[in-house]
Amino acid sequence: MKQFHKFKLKNEYTKYALILIFTYIIKVMYFNFSTGMPLDKIKYCIVTVSVLVLLLTLLYKVRRGYIGVSILITFIMFGDLLYYRYFNDFLSVKLMNQATFVGSVTSIILSIVKVTDLLLFVDIIAFIMITKSKGTLQLFNHKLSFILTLIILPTIILSISFTSVWTGIKKYEFFNYHVYDLISLDPENNVMTSEIHNQLIDDMRQLHRESTYGDYFGIAKDKKNVIVIQIESLQNAMVNAFYNGQEITPNLNKIINQDSLYFSNYYQMIGKGNTSDAEFTSLNSLYAITSGNTYNVYEKNSFFGLPWIMRDHGYTASSYHGFEASFWNRVNIYPQIGFEDSHFDTDYVMGEKIGFGLDDHDFFEQTIPMLKAKEGKNFNFLVTLSSHKPFDLPEDKKWITLDEEDENFFGHYIQSVHYFDDALGKFIEDLKTEGLYEDSIIVLYGDHYAVGMEDDLALERMENFLGEPYTYEEMFNIPLIVHIPGSGLKETKTITGGQIDLLPTLMNILGIKNEYLTFGRDLLNSESGFVAAQTFMEKGSFIDDEKVFQISRDGVFENSIAYDRDTHEPIDIEQCRDEYERAIKAINLSKKVTETDSVLDIVNELQNKDSVYELE
Repeated sequence: MKQFHKFKLKNEYTKYALILIFTYIIKVMYFNFSTGMPLDKIKYCIVTVSVLVLLLTLLYKVRRGYIGVSILITFIMFGDLLYYRYFNDFLSVKLMNQATFVGSVTSIILSIVKVTDLLLFVDIIAFIMITKSKGTLQLFNHKLSFILTLIILPTIILSISFTSVWTGIKKYEFFNYHVYDLISLDPENNVMTSEIHNQLIDDMRQLHRESTYGDYFGIAKDKKNVIVIQIESLQNAMVNAFYNGQEITPNLNKIINQDSLYFSNYYQMIGKGNTSDAEFTSLNSLYAITSGNTYNVYEKNSFFGLPWIMRDHGYTASSYHGFEASFWNRVNIYPQIGFEDSHFDTDYVMGEKIGFGLDDHDFFEQTIPMLKAKEGKNFNFLVTLSSHKPFDLPEDKKWITLDEEDENFFGHYIQSVHYFDDALGKFIEDLKTEGLYEDSIIVLYGDHYAVGMEDDLALERMENFLGEPYTYEEMFNIPLIVHIPGSGLKETKTITGGQIDLLPTLMNILGIKNEYLTFGRDLLNSESGFVAAQTFMEKGSFIDDEKVFQISRDGVFENSIAYDRDTHEPIDIEQCRDEYERAIKAINLSKKVTETDSVLDIVNELQNKDSVYELE
């Protein structure tokens, strides 16, 4: 009888073990499918579940230890899931310094969390319920634990060691990804080899030969004020567009149609720093990194981008942003990239807060006196906020009448853009009233996308609005407008360009010879356009004037897709190999420059100077 009871008990514990393993499968499969794993979801599941079973096997007697490890793994997995929904990638240890921003973006996090995400915690809940009723969970004896370990460990080791067997496992299987992420924390190679250095110098000089003293050179050289406005979440789809007969951006449209150059095929080029990367790339013509946010990781680097260049040519350089100085580490990085003075939330009277920070109306209105107080030639960089996710405008500031089916994220985005546009119109009028307008050049561009691929309803409504499929190309498309009062210009430029091209393009317009380190090109004097992507679409992907190439997420060129930009018809990917290699080369070279803090050395050589420019 005693033996029968013992046999029954063992079967009971085996049942509980199987229940837990089943919850692992649910947890991991939910994670894999929710993050849109591109390949081998089942194979990746086998590896991840194997690791979880191994942990259970090794820690089955230590209830608190097991729960602690499980909770840690689950929260990392939950963080990966939320980050993937927003950035189409997993978290990295190098991104952990962004954890301090969580309090500021709580509303955004809540907007992408789903009730079904509780499935990630199903194994923990099951373990607690079982052990609470049964005490210490003797799922395995020592012999069985040893046997399971011998079976599972080789599975894990093989998956990590022989990655060619399961292509992409290093990047997409949960444990493999984070193991390799930790390994990548080894000190970076901070040496610029002579070969790479010479390659950079040759590339820069070739770019300079192609776009120096060309069309439009110096058309705004006599303007006293250069005002660059980075607009939060402004996608090009909103420009010159109507919603049920209502003009979404009437003031932007008015600017485009008078004294302006409008670049309609202009694209975001952010890394993992979102808005801060849009700033970094636009101001410095360098690619942002993807292993962290550039403003934090390289806060002590010496850069020589637009603020320094403008100062080099007699301008003062100032920045304006109605949010916390510490956010994105602006307080430390802005002096490094050349701003002499920066104005943040403490310099403004904080009225009604909209979404992320200071209301755009208040921001523009209070910035006007600061601009007017400056003497001489001035470069001013403004960053707006009101059209930031989750686009929750007060009811009295929603001026577009929406259809009922658009009373959601998508419709709220339209309202936010319309509200920003109204604030911009008032800002232009104030510039005129204060006598600043005629002597200014005003540059406007979007920082990054608003409607991503993570919200099915918003995606559906965007496609309904566009009347065509919503692709990454459309998602990345932001406007660039260069407004030069009195110029008589009214031109739309269709050349493909990105934020990395802003600096050389603006230098040409201001009559500044390009003898600096710029990975972008002057869009007004280039025969063709090219944008290399590295976020959402993996590194090696690109958009040019004719086609879109998206490298396969396993990194294998032959598994990639390419299509005609106008017709969206598939094209032979072999037509894309040269540009694919060009994209990777450019990003890698830029990364090396940033890693080795070599900007000033290269600028020095390009200018044939004997000493490196001294930062103040």
